[in-house]
Amino acid sequence: MAEKDSRRQHELWPDTVKVIACILVVLGHFTQSMVKSGFITASAPYEWFQLTVYSFHVPLFFICSGYLYQKYSHVNSVNAWWFNIRKKAVSLGVPYFVFTLLTLVMKAFAGNLANSAELGPLQTLLFHPASPYWFLYTLFFVFLFTPTAWSSLAMVAMLVFSFSLKLIHAIGGGGLRCRM
Repeated sequence: MAEKDSRRQHELWPDTVKVIACILVVLGHFTQSMVKSGFITASAPYEWFQLTVYSFHVPLFFICSGYLYQKYSHVNSVNAWWFNIRKKAVSLGVPYFVFTLLTLVMKAFAGNLANSAELGPLQTLLFHPASPYWFLYTLFFVFLFTPTAWSSLAMVAMLVFSFSLKLIHAIGGGGLRCRM
């Protein structure tokens, strides 16, 4: 019993890092809206700030999510993997689908007051996530393809595979795009 309690002891640092990442997201979006509204002009410091914030906050979220996933998810069998996937489908999938559908409904009624969806709802939900919810979509697939009990060789293979996908995307072959 004591082992289970110590394993579930709350760590403060992931929460602190997530708060910092959330503040960076808010600052990044705020400064973008200030430029788009014409309140401030896009300058070299603004461009530097945007580049810094947007290259830093998303990796922070993935690091925290991955750390907590590795710490608390012990997937060492196919049954444990299926259980974990069902759990992630609920914890990530339900908010993703609910908020994406609400966004699509609001965009349908807002007309030209909002960015209109170029794709149908099914395409948006399954293949081209709405931009505010791409993180939930991507995180689910990271959890789907990254079990916690892999050997070192399997982890190296996954890193090579991930790097290859990033390289394909970087040279223009990526098909996953956020819409709206």
